[in-house]
Amino acid sequence: MANEIQVNYASGNTLYVVVRNGAGDVWYVAGKVFEAWGTGSRTANDYDIGLTDKSGSRYVGSFDVNIPAGRYCVQVFLQSGANPADGDTFIAGEEIVWSGSGRVTADKLLANKAVQDKSTGEIKYYDDDGQTVLLTQTPTDAEAVITRTPS
Repeated sequence: MANEIQVNYASGNTLYVVVRNGAGDVWYVAGKVFEAWGTGSRTANDYDIGLTDKSGSRYVGSFDVNIPAGRYCVQVFLQSGANPADGDTFIAGEEIVWSGSGRVTADKLLANKAVQDKSTGEIKYYDDDGQTVLLTQTPTDAEAVITRTPS
C-alpha cells in the first residue's frame, strides 16, 4: 500500500509525520519500535516520515509497513529548518486504523469483498486488490451475547 497518509496544507512547504501508539510512544523508524520520545537522545529527525508535496495543497506519505496492526495517532509537523526538529510546528493530527498492510476504513469494509467461512463463521474483509485481508472477525453468539474479535 502507499499514500495512506494524506494532508491538506499550502503547497511549497516541507511536512512530515510522526506516528504514536495508544500509550503515546512514538515510532522510531530506524529501530522499528515504539519508544518514549527522546530515548537514546533521539529527536524528531529520528522519528519523521516524510510527506511529498503533490501541489494544490495536498501532501501524501506512506505508513510504515513495519508498524503492527492497530490504531494509531498520526501527527503532522511543518518543518522549519533543514531537518525535522523537536521545535517544529504541529499543524494537524488524525487517527489511522492499520491492518498491518493497509489502512482500514468503513468504506473499504462495506464496499470491498468480504468472505465468510461457513464452518467456522470467520469473516475476512479484503482490500481493493481482493487479496489483502484488512480485518478478520469470528462472530460467536450465546443466548444474549454476540462477540466480535478483530484480528
